[in-house]
Amino acid sequence: MKKLIFLLFVAVLLWSCASKSERAAQYNDRIIMTQKSIVDALVVMDSVFSDTNATIDWIDLHYANLQAQVKRSILALDSIGPFQEDPSFQLSARELFRSYEALVGMEYKTLVEIKLLPAESVNVAIVDSNLAVQERIFLQSRIAQERFYKAQEEFGKKYNLDFE
Repeated sequence: MKKLIFLLFVAVLLWSCASKSERAAQYNDRIIMTQKSIVDALVVMDSVFSDTNATIDWIDLHYANLQAQVKRSILALDSIGPFQEDPSFQLSARELFRSYEALVGMEYKTLVEIKLLPAESVNVAIVDSNLAVQERIFLQSRIAQERFYKAQEEFGKKYNLDFE
């Protein structure tokens, strides 16, 4: 009888752990899908920057869309809430999204201003400035992303998740 109770206890324990891991994986997926929506908008904006035929309206439209997507993603993250009263992963995602917001508000704004300059006013200094802004975006993004990945790994370890 004791063996049966023990086996039943172990089965319930394993079931609850698997269920918790599954919920953690779903939570992670929701955050990643929210992040992906920002990254997709960044990719579109980057393609607009490289489009030599992009009009002022086209650039403004996509920049406004990028800003709106970052705001929507931050709000979506807030609505997701913490995972089982553990806000660490959500806070890390919020930090990442806020870094996107800062990049869009400052660095991408500068790139938009440069892109909208008349061709005859573009000189070596402006090209160098453009390259410097792109480099800052790359470095700041990489740092924010690495912090987020580290928090994601910790979240995964805590809830028995393996990331591919």
